[in-house]
Amino acid sequence: MKSLFFYRVVSYVLLFVAGFLSLTVLTALPSAFSNPMMLLILFGLSCIIIYSYTSWRFLTRGIENRLPCKPSLRDLIRVNSYFSIILAILFLFPGIFLLLQPTLAAEAAEQAMSNMPPGVDYTKKEMQQAILSMGRFLLIYGLLLLIHIVITYRLLKQFRPLFKTNDAEA
Repeated sequence: MKSLFFYRVVSYVLLFVAGFLSLTVLTALPSAFSNPMMLLILFGLSCIIIYSYTSWRFLTRGIENRLPCKPSLRDLIRVNSYFSIILAILFLFPGIFLLLQPTLAAEAAEQAMSNMPPGVDYTKKEMQQAILSMGRFLLIYGLLLLIHIVITYRLLKQFRPLFKTNDAEA
């Protein structure tokens, strides 16, 4: 169980972020019905939320307590992890580009400042720092999500007997 310490910590971090993502999805859902592209984005975020919860459920119920799990839990983990992998890779790109080319943050900050309403009290430097911070967050979150998914697949293979049901053997 000591080898699961990193996986457990990352699971709780992903679950914490999934809580904030779920609030975002719920608040943006009514306006997304008028914009189909936004529905696609919310679908991807929902996949990350579902993956985070189901992998945490597998950890707490199956691995730690050695209780049998339904095969549908394994299927939910797998299906949502596919979409989560795609989004995690997409999260990596802005972080990598901003680390390799910090001038992109300055250009993005300048463009954001030109699109702001006149009463906003942000400076270009503050906007640039916010963009760099968001890039770092996306990079770290994308890496953690990818690492977590790889470890989850290994654990799903290792703990395969937890998903056996009596109906499947009959």
